[in-house]
Amino acid sequence: MSGAIRKAVGRRTGAAVRVSAFPWWLLTLAAPFVTTFREMREMRYLWQTPVGMDNAKLVAFLGREPHTPLDEAVEASLEGMGCLATAPVAAAA
Repeated sequence: MSGAIRKAVGRRTGAAVRVSAFPWWLLTLAAPFVTTFREMREMRYLWQTPVGMDNAKLVAFLGREPHTPLDEAVEASLEGMGCLATAPVAAAA
């Protein structure tokens, strides 16, 4: 997912995006004082364990599974949330 976000932002801005690890240790320190951080620590396992879901009912209903490439979906989502400009930046010649 972070790779898809990096690609989308890079395509739109031309800038190299830096990705680093989330500071879980900081949440541990702040958790006694901030309820949201305490709850985030409880959900950390979802970031560490792959989660697979069965789509048999969807496929049975639709006939086939619709598929949008991840890069395209991430870029559209970031644009829809207002995180990206609406028009791509022209590439330098």
